[in-house]
Amino acid sequence: MKLLVAIDFSELADRIIGEAEKLAKTLSAKVFLLHVIPPSSPVIDLLPDVETLLPREHTPANERSLHLSDTPESAKMVTIATKLQQKGIDTAVIIAQNDEVTAIIEESEKISADLIMLGSHGHGALFHLLIGSVSEGVIRRASCPVIIVPLKKR
Repeated sequence: MKLLVAIDFSELADRIIGEAEKLAKTLSAKVFLLHVIPPSSPVIDLLPDVETLLPREHTPANERSLHLSDTPESAKMVTIATKLQQKGIDTAVIIAQNDEVTAIIEESEKISADLIMLGSHGHGALFHLLIGSVSEGVIRRASCPVIIVPLKKR
């Protein structure tokens, strides 16, 4: 059993990790912790890097490309994985750079995930209309069951 768990370091992250831990123990599942770094946007970023503006083949050779293992997020993910491993849960870390929905779907397919777990922040209808919803996008595109962890217990 393979469980892909998307972590965004929001206030919901601890709750998602707790639920993933319970489920992994119950199902003897391997947990794949996924954190997605959204791609840079020259429209939004104040100081975009060269790779944002130029196609990859035109990026100067001396420019340092993004190494996802060098990010602060990777250190946080390793810390979470280590805690789960100390509790006897087989855990791996995946750091991806893409839009959230695409990254979650692509990684779930790469590892042949049996389940995907992610959180829902419970934004209102206007937010979903203007911005969209990662959880909704994943549910629509996933080829395996998706577990949504709500922000608050009900």
